[in-house]
Amino acid sequence: MAKRISQNQIAKELGVSQSLVSLVLNGRREGVAEESYKMIWSEAVKQGYVPRGMQPIHAPDVQHSYVGLVMRAGLELAAQSNTFSHVRQGMYKVLQESNISMAFLGGEGDLDEKELFELLSRRDPLLGIVVLGEVKEAFLRALGEFGMKLVSVYASSPGLCHSIVPNDKQSVEQLTDYLVKLGHTKFAWLGGNSNLKHNKIRFAALKERLASRGILLDERYAVNAEQGERQDGFDCTEELMRRAKGRDMPTAWICHNGLIARGSLQFAFLHGIKVPGEVSIAAIDWTRASKEIHPYLTCAASDPELIGEEVARLLCAPREENGHRQNMFADLVAPSFFDEGETSAKCAR
Repeated sequence: MAKRISQNQIAKELGVSQSLVSLVLNGRREGVAEESYKMIWSEAVKQGYVPRGMQPIHAPDVQHSYVGLVMRAGLELAAQSNTFSHVRQGMYKVLQESNISMAFLGGEGDLDEKELFELLSRRDPLLGIVVLGEVKEAFLRALGEFGMKLVSVYASSPGLCHSIVPNDKQSVEQLTDYLVKLGHTKFAWLGGNSNLKHNKIRFAALKERLASRGILLDERYAVNAEQGERQDGFDCTEELMRRAKGRDMPTAWICHNGLIARGSLQFAFLHGIKVPGEVSIAAIDWTRASKEIHPYLTCAASDPELIGEEVARLLCAPREENGHRQNMFADLVAPSFFDEGETSAKCAR
C-alpha cells in the first residue's frame, strides 16, 4: 500500500509552514497568495495526499462511510439518465445494509481536481468513487489519483479502474434474432447519445447480426440523435418517415433505449401507424420505461439494478493487502435479459 504523505511533509517539500498548508487544503483562500495556493494544491495532488477523512472503510476507527457519485458530462440531477437511476437503486439496496450512504459529487464538466479534493476532505470516510457513464480518460485518471476504489459504470476503461458494463452485443442479438424469427427483413435503427461509444457499439452489433442472417441494413434507415430522450425518439422517427417516403417502410425498428422507443411509439400513434400491426418496435432497455405503461416494450438489456448491486459489492469487498490482487482491476460484463413485450408481432408484409 502506498505510504500516506502528511501535510507536514508537503510543507517541508515546499519550504512553507504547516499551518499554511493546512489552511489551503481545508479550502481557505482569504489571506493566501494565489501562487502559494496553486503551488500547495499542485504538490498535494502530485504526492497523492489523502486527508484523514478519506481513510479506507476497513480502518478500525471508522464507523460510517459513503460512496461518491460522479456523472458523465451532459447529465444533471434534474435530468439524469433513466438507466442510472436504476443503478443507484441497486447500489442503495446493498450499501444500506452496511450503513454506507451515497453522495452526488458533481458532473464531469463541473469538477476539477482541486474542487473534488476540497469536497472529499470535508466529509465522512470515503469508500470509493463511482463514475456513471462514459467520461474522458484524463478525467478518469485524475479521479484515480485519489487512491480510492474507482468503478466505471456502463463504460470500460481497462487498466484505469474497475468497470461493470452491460452486454450490449447480446441484447442486440436477442432482439434481432426474435424479430427475424417473426419474419422481419427490413430494419431501422433509431439511435440516441450519438457521441457515446454505446450507440456505436449497439449499431455495429445490429449490422453484424443482420449480416449473419443475410440481411443488409440500409444506412438510410439509421437515424441518430445527440440525446436519448422521448423527444429524440419522436424526432428520429419523423426523420425516418421522411427518408422512407416513396419506398417500402422498414417493419422492424430497433431503438437505442426505452425512452427513444416511447417517443417513436408516440409518433406512430399520432400518424396512424399501427404498432405492432404494421411496425414492430423493440428497445435495448431494462428500465421502468419498458414497463411503465401499455403497450409494454419488446426489450432486451442487462438489468441496471443488478449492475448497481454488483457495483456496491465491489466497493465493499476488502482490499488484498499482501496479494497481487491489490493492483488488479475487475472488468465485469452483466448478462442480458429478453422480454417479448407488446410492441412486436409477425411481419404483415
